[in-house]
Amino acid sequence: MTCQHFLYDSVKKCCLRGADLSSSGIKPASGQHLYSQSTKYCDVALGYNSTIMRTFGLCLKIFFSATDFSLANVSCSTIQGRLVMVKSNATKESLATIMQDMNMDRAWVGIDDIQSEGTYVWSDGSVLTPEEKTVYLAGQPDDLYNNQDCTVIKKYFRALDDTFCTNNEMYFCEYIN
Repeated sequence: MTCQHFLYDSVKKCCLRGADLSSSGIKPASGQHLYSQSTKYCDVALGYNSTIMRTFGLCLKIFFSATDFSLANVSCSTIQGRLVMVKSNATKESLATIMQDMNMDRAWVGIDDIQSEGTYVWSDGSVLTPEEKTVYLAGQPDDLYNNQDCTVIKKYFRALDDTFCTNNEMYFCEYIN
């Protein structure tokens, strides 16, 4: 991740631009304010969509060719990514909107309980928290038939649901900066 910084001097009514302000030891004087903006990089050379990045703040590549969960994971890793994590309602709503625009019904997302039944782990290795569980449909994940270990986002419900990992689904990869 890179940072863009600028120093605004309200007395002189001018800005000093530069990416090195925070590391240069410059401290704002009276009447000066240091502003920073964190920016994510979205690698379009690998097929990631910069329009989605600008609109939703997500660096994604959409795969319309359906495949199983395991192959989707491998596919994402080959382009410096992972299956998209949907840890917030804001991300969930953004993905549902993208799916509606792209005519996608279901898509793999980066969470499963393959390693330990009942312990859902995101594609970054973190464990699903009670707050994050609100992105699932009510009553989900339910591990139907003791065999639903992977997760999709469903456009019509605008929520996550556990399902069988062997299903063939479209998927989103998110770029790992």
